[in-house]
Amino acid sequence: MTSTQEAPRLADVDPLVFTARAGAGQIAGAVALDVVMPLALLAAGIVVIVGGLPAAGWALIALAVVLLAVGVWLLGRTGRTLGTATVNARVVRRSNGVAAGPAALVALFSGALVLCDLRRARDPFAPAVSAFRFPDSALGRTTSPAARSTAPGILLDSGERLTLTTALILGRDPSAPADAPADVYRWADMSRTMSKSHARLEWDGHQVWVTDLGSTNGTFVRGAGAPTPLLPHQRTPVPTDVVIEVGDRVLTIRDAA
Repeated sequence: MTSTQEAPRLADVDPLVFTARAGAGQIAGAVALDVVMPLALLAAGIVVIVGGLPAAGWALIALAVVLLAVGVWLLGRTGRTLGTATVNARVVRRSNGVAAGPAALVALFSGALVLCDLRRARDPFAPAVSAFRFPDSALGRTTSPAARSTAPGILLDSGERLTLTTALILGRDPSAPADAPADVYRWADMSRTMSKSHARLEWDGHQVWVTDLGSTNGTFVRGAGAPTPLLPHQRTPVPTDVVIEVGDRVLTIRDAA
């Protein structure tokens, strides 16, 4: 009789580990600043226009529209609006712990978002405990400081070799944010299992780090057993000679030759 071990899926990993839901008071405070205040300004503008002061009324309406637009933009990009920042909280998706993205309003009204308290627990964007357990062979292997001071290489399943000098973002159409610059590598993906910006690899001079950038299909690290999914946006250290799955593509971290 043979038994098979089912590989963990991305859904098996809790992206909100060590986080805490915001309380009713925080939710009320965030709603008051992000929704009630702009709507109050909008209503005040209409009343002022009706009262015979159109210039002042339209100014209030314009201010209300700007506040609402900026709030929606911040909600989708960082989850930190004026209201949530004031109550020290962040809005993220329940499914993967990342910001709502361009469809922020759809996600909000569909109940796909959750407000996390940053005072009592972990920020969903902050590192959590690594999901990857190093193989014993990797933990027991020693490498001289001189060898480790040289940038490691990345061997792609296509046979191409890259050098990881600082930071590199992989994906089918990757881009690096202005506040976290990195080299980018556009990886051919006919099956479209990779996200545009799928994973970030970093070399700090001593250690290789891998971060899944909230990809749709996840980033997996092959260990002694089944591949282990990485938590989205959690910077995870990995040893050299480890194999990483990025969608249907595979890469291996190699020591410098």
